[in-house]
Amino acid sequence: MKKFHIGLSSLAATALILTGCSSAPDDSSQSEVNQESPTSTQGNTPESNEPAQSLGTVRVNQAVTYSITELRNCEPLNDGTIERELELQGFGQYEGERIQIDVYKQMVAGNAGNEVSWSGPEGVFGSSTIAAITWGPDGASVLGSSELVDSMTQTERLMISFDLQVPTETVACR
Repeated sequence: MKKFHIGLSSLAATALILTGCSSAPDDSSQSEVNQESPTSTQGNTPESNEPAQSLGTVRVNQAVTYSITELRNCEPLNDGTIERELELQGFGQYEGERIQIDVYKQMVAGNAGNEVSWSGPEGVFGSSTIAAITWGPDGASVLGSSELVDSMTQTERLMISFDLQVPTETVACR
């Protein structure tokens, strides 16, 4: 009987020690999580407080106009079949969500094959016909329009028009 009491008290002591040890890491890991969250939030605060400069606009169905605040002039693809004169990516924000327009002024197998794609509150759309894309009078902007079709169902259509500045420097986008 004495051995049984000693065994139980050893077991109880071990349980207390293990419980005490196991709660210490939980407390420290919880405080680490709490310490990391404010740091990442503070890092984003200055960017969100600065108003973004508009580098162009996108108009959907002649009803809604979106501001584009970031533009990338991608190194054009020239693979023998596709010869791009311009590959432009434009980004912005609308009600906290990212919007994006992609503009491709290109020839495909020797024929005009200009394309535009749009991702915004309306959904994701791509050109259903050859997009009308021209250089602006200053040569530093691109203007255009296109009928786009819903990429998911291929049933919904919308008209898009745009006026975007073209950065002089090209960047690798692939």
